[in-house]
Amino acid sequence: MELHHPYRSRRISIAMALALLMPVAALGQPLAATEAGAGQGEPEAALAAEQPVASSGDTSTTNLGTVMVTANKRSERLQDVPMAVSAVSGNDLQRQSAQSFSDYASQVPGLNVVSQGPGQTQLTLRGVTSGANTPNATVGTYIDDTPYGSSTVYSAGSVLTPDIDPDDLERIEVLRGPQGTLYGSNTLGGLLKFVTVKPDSTAVAGRISVGGSSVSGGEGGMDSHAMFNVPLIKDALALRVNAYARHDPGYIDNVATGEKDVNDAEVRGGRAQLMWTPSEAFSLRLSALAQNLHGNALANGGVDVDPLTLKPLYGDLKQSRAPGTGNFGVRYRLYDASINADFGWSQLVSVSSYSTLDRQSNPDATVAYGPIVNPALGLDNGGYSINGPIHLGKFTQELRLQSPEDRTLEWRAGVFYTREHTTNQQDVLSFDATTGEPIALPFTLGHIAVGPATFTEWAGYGDITWHATSQFSLLLGARYTHDRTTFNQSGTGILVGDSDFTIKGSDSPTTFLLNPSFKFSDDLMAYVRVASGYRPGGPNVGVPPGLGAPETFGPDKLVSYELGLKSTMLDKRMALDVAAFYIDWDKIQLTSFAGGFSFLGNGGKARSQGVEANWQYAAAPGLMLSANATWTDAELTADTPPGLYGYKGDKLPWVPKWNAHVGIDYDFPLAGAWSGFVGGSYSHVGERKTDFQAVPGPRFDAPGYNGVDLRAGVNINNWTLKAYVKNLTDDRGISSMASETIDPLGSPFGVVYVTPRTVGLSASVSF
Repeated sequence: MELHHPYRSRRISIAMALALLMPVAALGQPLAATEAGAGQGEPEAALAAEQPVASSGDTSTTNLGTVMVTANKRSERLQDVPMAVSAVSGNDLQRQSAQSFSDYASQVPGLNVVSQGPGQTQLTLRGVTSGANTPNATVGTYIDDTPYGSSTVYSAGSVLTPDIDPDDLERIEVLRGPQGTLYGSNTLGGLLKFVTVKPDSTAVAGRISVGGSSVSGGEGGMDSHAMFNVPLIKDALALRVNAYARHDPGYIDNVATGEKDVNDAEVRGGRAQLMWTPSEAFSLRLSALAQNLHGNALANGGVDVDPLTLKPLYGDLKQSRAPGTGNFGVRYRLYDASINADFGWSQLVSVSSYSTLDRQSNPDATVAYGPIVNPALGLDNGGYSINGPIHLGKFTQELRLQSPEDRTLEWRAGVFYTREHTTNQQDVLSFDATTGEPIALPFTLGHIAVGPATFTEWAGYGDITWHATSQFSLLLGARYTHDRTTFNQSGTGILVGDSDFTIKGSDSPTTFLLNPSFKFSDDLMAYVRVASGYRPGGPNVGVPPGLGAPETFGPDKLVSYELGLKSTMLDKRMALDVAAFYIDWDKIQLTSFAGGFSFLGNGGKARSQGVEANWQYAAAPGLMLSANATWTDAELTADTPPGLYGYKGDKLPWVPKWNAHVGIDYDFPLAGAWSGFVGGSYSHVGERKTDFQAVPGPRFDAPGYNGVDLRAGVNINNWTLKAYVKNLTDDRGISSMASETIDPLGSPFGVVYVTPRTVGLSASVSF
C-alpha cells in the first residue's frame, strides 16, 4: 500500500517521502557601500588599502565605493571577477530589517525561493530545478569558506537550506552559474555565501538592537540582537560574539481546533569568533555558530485552497489540521577553524569544520490517509501524522595553496574531503482526529529507518590564470571527485512491509572551467565563462531488492555558457552588469515508480537560457537608485522517464520567466548630529508552473505577484530609530503549493503565501 504525504504534488510511498524528505505543502546588486573585508583565511593587512568610499548612512556619498568579494576564494574587487556575482552588504540588510531569504532574494538576479515555511526553503538560481520535491540541492550554501548543509538526498539537502539570521554579516555573496570546479558538488545553479564580520583586535565595539512588528491578520513579533567585539591582545587577538532572539509572528488560523496564528516561530542563535594574527603573514580564526528554530505548526503547510480557483476553502489565511500535529524544529551547529599562512611565493589556506543539522517534524496526514486507512482498520475518526526526525553530522577539510595575484601565471591547487553521516526515520502515528489523543493499535502502521547513510568525498582541483597582457586574462580549471555512499534501510509495518538491506554506490565526476576575460579599462570588462557542475548520485532510498528498480542513481551534470559585461561609469557613480547564459542539463535526477515504491533515476534533459541585468546609480549626494531584471526560459528538451509526466517543451517547475526589482534609498542631513534616511523597493515575480505530476493530468499555475517595501529612520549620534513596512499591498503571493490528498490533482491544495503586510519599529545603539 502506498503512503502519501499530505503536502505532496504526487502519489508517494513512505519510502518516497524519505527519498524526497517530506517537503511540507507543496542578492543582487552592487553594494552601495560596504566594509572591505577578506574571506575566511585572508589576512586583514592585505585589504587595508581597499576601503569603500563611504558607509551606509553617509549623506555626502557621491559614488558607489569599492566593493570587495571572495567569490574566487581570494579577496578582489567585484568589478574584476570574471563571472556573475551579486552582493548585499550587512548595512543594507540591517536597513531593510532582513531576517530570512525572502527578505533579500529579489535583490539578486536569477534567484528564486520556493518556501514551505521558516526553515524549509529551496533556493533556485538560473532556473536549475526539477521542482519543489527536488531531493538534493542545486544551490550550494557556504558560511565564509565552509560548506554547510547536506550533499546527499538522505537529509533534506534541498529543503533544509540553512536560513541563517543575517544580523552582523559583512555581506551575502551570490555566485550565479555552476561552481563545480572551485566549490564542488551541489552548485549546479550557483552558490550563496554568508560572509561574517571578522573580529577586530584594534578597538572595543558593540551594538544592541530591539524591535517589534505586527502582521496583517496575525499577531505581533519581537526581535533582539546584540554584538560585542573586544581585543584580548592589542593588534593580535580578538573575540567577536553576537546573539539574537526572534519571535516571528503567526497569521494562519486552524479552523479544526480554533487555534489562532498557528504558524508562528521562535528563532534563537548566535556566533562566537576568535581571531589570532601574530603577524601579517599568519592568521588563525576559530568560529562557532548555533541557531535553533521551532514552530508550533510549521510542518502543517499553509492555507487550504481549491486548486482550480485558488480560493481559500475556509476563509483567508485559514487551514484545517488535526490537533497535536505540525510541530517543526531545526537546529544548526557549525564549528570551524581556518589557518592562513603567507610564504611570499605562495599562500597556504586550511579550513576544517564539523557541522550538525537536526530536524523534527510531524505533519498532519489525516486528509490523505483517513479515507483509506480508517475503513481498513475499522476506525470511525482516526487521524494520522508522520513523525520524521533527521540527524546529519558532517566533517570537511580543505587545503589549498595559491600563488600571489601579481604573477603572469597565477595558479592555485587544492584538495577537499568531506564525510557525512545521516540518520532519518519516519513513523506513521495514529490518534483521535478530534482530540489528538493517541490510538493504541496492536500492530505497527509504518516505520522506516534510514541509516546510517555514510557519504565520503575526495576531490582535487586546480586552476591557472594566464595574464597575457594587462588587459587579457585566461583562466583554466578542473576538479576530479570520487565519492562513495553506504546506505542501510530497515522497515516494518502493515503499510510498508518488512525490509532490511544495505546498498553501496560510488561516482567519479570531473568538472571544468574555461574563463577568458578582457579589460577595456579598470572600469569596463567583458568575459566568457564555460563551466560545469554536478550533484552526486547514490543508493536509492526505500526500494527493496527484487522490484526491478535500480539500486543506485547516477550524478546529474550540466554545462553553462555565459557571456558577461561589467562596467562602472560616471566617475564610479553608476554600475551596470549584464550577463547572458545558456545551460545544458543532462541525466536529471527524477522520481520514478516500481511496485508501489518511488525511486530516483537519471533521465530527461533540460535547458535554461536567460539574460540578467543589474544597475545602480549614485544620482546625487545620499541618493542611491538600483534595479535588476531577469528573463529566464527553462524547459525540458526531452520527456521525463516513465512514472513522471513531463514532456519535451514543458516549463521547469517554479521558474518565473520574469523577475524584476527596483530600489531607492536617500540619506539626508538634519539638524546638528541628526540625519535621516528613507527608502523603498518594488519587486515582481512572474507566473510559475507547479511540479511535474506522477499521474496524467494538467499542471497548475502559480500566479505572479508583486511586493512593495518601505522604510524610514533617523540617526542620532550612535542611535538609530527605524520604521518599516514589508508587503505594503498585502499581496497573497504564492511561494509553494501542492495537493494534500493521495490524488495529486485533488482538492484541497496547501498553499504557502509570502508573509502578509508587516509593520515594524526598531531601535539600535552602537558603541
